[in-house]
Amino acid sequence: MLTKEQIREEIKKERLLLSPEQVKTKSEKIIERLQEILPPEAETFMFYAPFKKEVDLLPFAEKLLSSGKRVIFPRVSGKDILPVEVFSLKELCSGYCSILEPPPDYSRIVRTIDVAFVPGIAFDLSCFRIGYGGGFYDRFLAKHEVGTKIGICFDFQIVEKIPHDPFDIPVDVVVSEKREIRRSKWS
Repeated sequence: MLTKEQIREEIKKERLLLSPEQVKTKSEKIIERLQEILPPEAETFMFYAPFKKEVDLLPFAEKLLSSGKRVIFPRVSGKDILPVEVFSLKELCSGYCSILEPPPDYSRIVRTIDVAFVPGIAFDLSCFRIGYGGGFYDRFLAKHEVGTKIGICFDFQIVEKIPHDPFDIPVDVVVSEKREIRRSKWS
């Protein structure tokens, strides 16, 4: 089995080879899939700003905002992620590693999130993930109440098995442009 670092490097290289048009087309297919599986009662959604050719869910965030849903983005604070509500995507500005983040308005921190879209470099068939190695999402998911955790990736980012540690938190379902992989606990 490959190490986390080997998987991370291999998939990062492959993702960087995607053209902007491929990212856009595949991202649109993922958004279509998400609209079919989201819990209808969900009101609060945590997104992420795409980084280095990650799946772009920003058009979906825009759509949910315009339909009156609450939209949250992560803001890095030290070694943690703060879930901060935004009222417009225009509020996002360059932050940690030049990734777009919400403003540092701590009165907008949201405690309960119905659905969190979780980025990753790779996901496996048991819904474990590899990120960039900082542990931000594992710490966040361990501390916050999140109803449904949805891993978001392109299909080539799904591998059979990822080595995982006790502190690694799996997502409930992984969604790519071609399929969904659900943990047995999630229906």
